[in-house]
Amino acid sequence: MSIGRKFTWRFINYFLLLYVLINVAVIALFIYLTIRWDGTLLTGDLTTESTSTMQSLINTKGGISIKQPLRDALKKNDSMLLIRDENGRTLKVFNQNNEQLHGLYWYYIQDITTWSLTPDRQAVLISRKPIVKAAELFDLRQDDKLKRYMNQHELGLFMQSSRAAELKKIHGDFSTKLIEKAWFQDLNGDNFNDYNIRETLRDGRYYLFVQKNPSVLDKQIIFDENGVFKDQAFMSDIKNFLLWYLGFSVLVFGIILTLALILGYRLTRPLVHFIDWVKQLQSGTYVVPENDKVYRRGRLRRKYRMYTSVDESIKELTTKLRMDEAYQKRIGKLREEWIAGISHDLKTPLSSIYGYSKLLTSDIEITGEERQRFAEIIEDKALYIDTLIKDLNMTYELKSDVLEFNKEATPIVPYINQFVDNYNQPNLRYVNQTDAVVLIDRERMKRVLLNIISNAFVHNDNVDVWLNTTAVDDALVITIADNGSGINKEELPYIFNHYYRGTNTTADTNGSGLGLAVAQQIVRSHNGRIEVESSVAGTQFRIYLPLNET
Repeated sequence: MSIGRKFTWRFINYFLLLYVLINVAVIALFIYLTIRWDGTLLTGDLTTESTSTMQSLINTKGGISIKQPLRDALKKNDSMLLIRDENGRTLKVFNQNNEQLHGLYWYYIQDITTWSLTPDRQAVLISRKPIVKAAELFDLRQDDKLKRYMNQHELGLFMQSSRAAELKKIHGDFSTKLIEKAWFQDLNGDNFNDYNIRETLRDGRYYLFVQKNPSVLDKQIIFDENGVFKDQAFMSDIKNFLLWYLGFSVLVFGIILTLALILGYRLTRPLVHFIDWVKQLQSGTYVVPENDKVYRRGRLRRKYRMYTSVDESIKELTTKLRMDEAYQKRIGKLREEWIAGISHDLKTPLSSIYGYSKLLTSDIEITGEERQRFAEIIEDKALYIDTLIKDLNMTYELKSDVLEFNKEATPIVPYINQFVDNYNQPNLRYVNQTDAVVLIDRERMKRVLLNIISNAFVHNDNVDVWLNTTAVDDALVITIADNGSGINKEELPYIFNHYYRGTNTTADTNGSGLGLAVAQQIVRSHNGRIEVESSVAGTQFRIYLPLNET
């Protein structure tokens, strides 16, 4: 599978997961709000509310008060709310509507609901619906007042006949047959009933008070195969909601798929380009590949600018690898030249030694003077080979960190003055003598000075060399400067390389190519560093040695 498809599928998975989490959050929020609504927003019959709900809506601390949702519910339910103390004394009445208040025993017990608010406070709900008040007037035999009240509130009164299933209308405009049908159909307090019916007993006979439900809901009852009641309107709403939700989910999935394809395409195109680029680097081609779909005028297109840091990093890597390749080629060439030079440097003195030794051991008559000169030449060539081998050996030991240094606290001015005297070259002068004490291996530091100064005299004609010492911060700086022809700019980065052999235009002397490399390694072993600057006016080496190690 291509990286583009992998990204697309990954985005689809992420978006689907996000969609599922959103749905879970919505459902959880819906459940939470339902619970909160059930506990605080009162609808329907107040008698079904819990104690905790009533406690949250009634404040008994300080002055007694109720919240607005409870006030609205009392009006809607035609109910009166009493707050009483532990002795049964009424402290506060809500929604009394100028009605005379009686003791609780006066009201029907089925019309009373109580809640304990605190150990010494009780809430009492008394239903004052017209049908309840009518039953009270009926029981009190206030027939004239009852008649006027039933006419005012459009109530009906029926008496149960001797035949149990029949009713006899006494007052009101209700149809006897409809009331007989609704009598025992749904005996509950919900709003799906067409009529509110209340039964009472008088003189040994049962009477029914009937009131039209003013807020009846449309109840279309159907039966399923098991005979279970279902609300057709409610089921239709559920069905419509599920169809809407299914369509919405299909739309959301389509949007998710489209976004995943667009994002996958836009995000993976640069990545594919970068991967191909890295593969190209792996194959040894160190150039920035051309891609008009990703670049415009040498820069990433605006929609891919988020990858700028990646692009710049790979460009830097490409440049570095290209420079390393050129460096390795240069080093390889220098190595070959160095090996050839070392071979020549060994072969030439060996040839001289072999030739002169043959002369000395031959039967040819040689004067004492000639014999002395030949012996001196053989000794000189042998010393040259010995020095070359020592350079090679020291380079290996320095590189392998097996060479031991005998560092001593050394006053630098006397040390350099002695070096200049021993070098015995009138064109070498120690001009700026700032004294300091440094911790150095005297013999090996002498080798550093000798290698650098010798190169100046070997590679230039009529050159002057100056030695300076200065203290900069926590370091002693030994400066070696000359007024020679300088080092070529192209060769300057390689002069401390093990295989570098400087171009000598003024002498016919071949060096080992190890002098400056050995010097740099010795200085580094002293926790110092060497810097070099060169121009047509001359060359300047600066050796930095720490002063705080003494």
